[in-house]
Amino acid sequence: MSNKHQVDEAVDIARSLVDDEVPVSSPVLALTELARRFAATEFDVPEDQDADGYLFQYGKVGWLPQPTFVVSMVRQLEVVDSDGEHEFYSQVQFEYRFPLDRDLEKLESHSEWWFPGGATPFGAWLESVSRSPIGDLLGSREPREFLVWADQS
Repeated sequence: MSNKHQVDEAVDIARSLVDDEVPVSSPVLALTELARRFAATEFDVPEDQDADGYLFQYGKVGWLPQPTFVVSMVRQLEVVDSDGEHEFYSQVQFEYRFPLDRDLEKLESHSEWWFPGGATPFGAWLESVSRSPIGDLLGSREPREFLVWADQS
């Protein structure tokens, strides 16, 4: 029997990693630490290189009622059917949402993927993300909210 968790448990496991008080002074550092801790949990996904990966992203979003700037760390997990065929990806997100101001409005969106088997080890990738200039810019701002949620694609 495998010690790996089912993908449908992922969002609950992610939520269990978040303390009652989410750090607001350094959201990018908080996201990289949450990703590091979340990566310690193995999920029952295919052996494919792209079945379990991470995405660091930020930018302004237009699907919320208020003008919002989002910075998030996403773990993408592949779900397959009983024949091993791709069904969908579950995307578990740790997400900070900030009120959109003039400085954030000027920024271009950014997204950066990491998958096992690539040239960069996970720890080095997280270190690179933690040094992102967006961290300094967001460090002085109060987030509107912090969410842990999942979506399927």
